Amino acid sequence: MQGTIKVLKEGFGFIKTDGNDVFFHANNLQWVDFDDLSEGNEVNFEIGEGKNGKKQAMNVTLS
Repeated sequence: MQGTIKVLKEGFGFIKTDGNDVFFHANNLQWVDFDDLSEGNEVNFEIGEGKNGKKQAMNVTLS
């Protein structure tokens, strides 16, 4: 899937998609450091299940 980083907080954020916003955690980033991300970056990701059983973005990479 593709989306745009909408919000960044300490170690997590939300990705804006055509549907709902999707949560992501810094541990789910691939080939990019969390500190190198900015709101508005285009990203690619997969949907997976987090530790709490809710859907979240996994394998997040910059587009």
